[in-house]
Amino acid sequence: MSCVVAFLLLISCLIVCLAIPHTNTTDELALMSLKKHITFDPGNILANNWSTATSFCSWIGVTCSAGHQRVTSLNLSSMRLEGTLPPQVGNLSFLVSINLSNNSFHGYLPRELTHLHRLKDMNLAYNNFSGDIPSSWFAMRPQLQHLFLTNNSLAGSIPSSLFNVTALETLNLEGNFIEGNISEEIRNLSNLKILDLGHNHFSGVISPILFNMPSLQLINLRANSLSGILEVDMIMSNIPSTLEVLNLGYNQLHGRIPSNLQKCTELRVLDLESNRFTGSIPKEICTLTKLKELYLGKNNLTGTYHSTTFLMRIQFLLNCKCFSCYKNSNTLVAF
Repeated sequence: MSCVVAFLLLISCLIVCLAIPHTNTTDELALMSLKKHITFDPGNILANNWSTATSFCSWIGVTCSAGHQRVTSLNLSSMRLEGTLPPQVGNLSFLVSINLSNNSFHGYLPRELTHLHRLKDMNLAYNNFSGDIPSSWFAMRPQLQHLFLTNNSLAGSIPSSLFNVTALETLNLEGNFIEGNISEEIRNLSNLKILDLGHNHFSGVISPILFNMPSLQLINLRANSLSGILEVDMIMSNIPSTLEVLNLGYNQLHGRIPSNLQKCTELRVLDLESNRFTGSIPKEICTLTKLKELYLGKNNLTGTYHSTTFLMRIQFLLNCKCFSCYKNSNTLVAF
């Protein structure tokens, strides 16, 4: 009887063992697929180091968890690699961080990266990726905190699903060809600190909602096609005091420069140049004691100022690393 029980236990054990997927093999195959898609490796880093003769957890750029030996981090930044990103990378289901920045990866962004549910940091900046940003990426990714897609050739619009990633702290899409309006759904990103959408093709007006997000520290919308007036009461009345950088230069904004920028007590950089602002420079700017860079040139600023007040402003602004107010059509007269 005991032999029968032992035999049944052995059979049960074998069934359970066969049911357990060979997850380490899955990770190794995913990494080997990435290696095969690298067409140029000038330092022969992957060619020489990524070998099945050794554990993939010891490969350059690969970090594994201590317990299950699953890949948790992939960092191949600044290795001058060329190639494409295969869909098999989406099988690295324990991946928390991926950094492929400063290389020459090209092609479309794989939809299969949707499966990286544990991902917190994604940095694919300074490559040649093209196409749109897959909307499926953000449907099941509540933990994503930092997204860098800077300086690629991405087009289309920002997927609405991205605004459901409430843990997001950094959104950097600078230097692409992304277009459309900046959706009011951005209000859902309640933890957002860095919003960098500069040098794209965004259009439309700047929603007051953007300036009612208390966690924001940097807003860069430079070099787009944004238009409209910065409504003083609507927008700047609730602007976050934590804001350190406000860059709206090289757009098509008009109207007066909001006077209650003084509420941005932490502001270090203010760039409003190359727009269509009119009126005088608000004296309240002088209350921004942490300001280091101020760009107001290439607008249509006019008006008069008392010379004593002006001298006080200049004395303050001498602490700025860069001060640009009097370029092109700005006309300011002392009395």
